[in-house]
Amino acid sequence: MIAALNGPLVRWDAERSSLWILAGGITYEVHMPAFAADWAAGHQPGEEVQVFTYYHATERQPLPTLYGFPHLAEREFFRKFIEVPDVGPAKAVRALTRPVSEIAGWIEAEDQRSLRQLPGIGERLAQTIVAHLRGKVVQEALLRDALDGEREPTPDVRDDAVEALVALQYTRREAANLVADALSADPPPQTLEDVLRSVLEQRAPSA
Repeated sequence: MIAALNGPLVRWDAERSSLWILAGGITYEVHMPAFAADWAAGHQPGEEVQVFTYYHATERQPLPTLYGFPHLAEREFFRKFIEVPDVGPAKAVRALTRPVSEIAGWIEAEDQRSLRQLPGIGERLAQTIVAHLRGKVVQEALLRDALDGEREPTPDVRDDAVEALVALQYTRREAANLVADALSADPPPQTLEDVLRSVLEQRAPSA
């Protein structure tokens, strides 16, 4: 199992959405989802890069394929996503045209209409995705996609904020969505107190 590759970038093929990386004297071709295209295009040939990979080969499709992601959490979401019936790796990588945190947020909010905007995701498959993954991608929904390199709040802050809201009688799904909204601010709140203050200010009734 090839979990990650580190090495100089050889080539970025935007048309095929594939990255070539030289690692250990071997050049690997890694297929990247559309949401990572800007990240890949931002690196120059010869520049050191790291991608987290998912290795796929089956008896029906024996030619090995590597799928790559800039962040480990994105690969972990991909692994969950392809466990949904009728969603294989090839379909999943085509569907991921939006940031992982956004897609996970749609799943947790049961927003099937937004899911149907993704390539290859129809009404029935959107229902299946929600049914199989709701409640399993809360952490991904709370991610602040940091492709711009900005500092993120620690996972403990995100987790503690959700738990605090659950203690205030919010449902776990509602709490996850509220925290995700608070962390989408620029710059994002960094402490538990700041996250909760932001959430409660959003929920305060208008004068």
